[in-house]
Amino acid sequence: MRSKAIICFIFSGLIFCLSLSNTLAADIDTAAIYAEKCALCHGEDGKGTPTGIDFEVKDFTDAEWQGTRTDDDFVNSITNGNPDNSNYLPFGDMLSEEEIKAMVPVVRAFAQ
Repeated sequence: MRSKAIICFIFSGLIFCLSLSNTLAADIDTAAIYAEKCALCHGEDGKGTPTGIDFEVKDFTDAEWQGTRTDDDFVNSITNGNPDNSNYLPFGDMLSEEEIKAMVPVVRAFAQ
């Protein structure tokens, strides 16, 4: 009986932590992050700026290209840089894991 109570307590704690994580993620200003970290190369419209195009950034509005990428691919690229493009800067030291994950729907929205 005691072990069931402990398991229930631990499970409740995990649920609380997950819900707190989602609440914090909702407070992330993705528009500000995009404007500060991404728009210089990817452009406000996601199609790429002249500088970004010179650096071979992808057109985020290209739904076909986006369809070849998973959310984890985007998280990995934002965190570690793009292994296919040495010009792409990694942001893992500049953004938190929650901020990086919050940017995936922003990128996805350009192709809709």
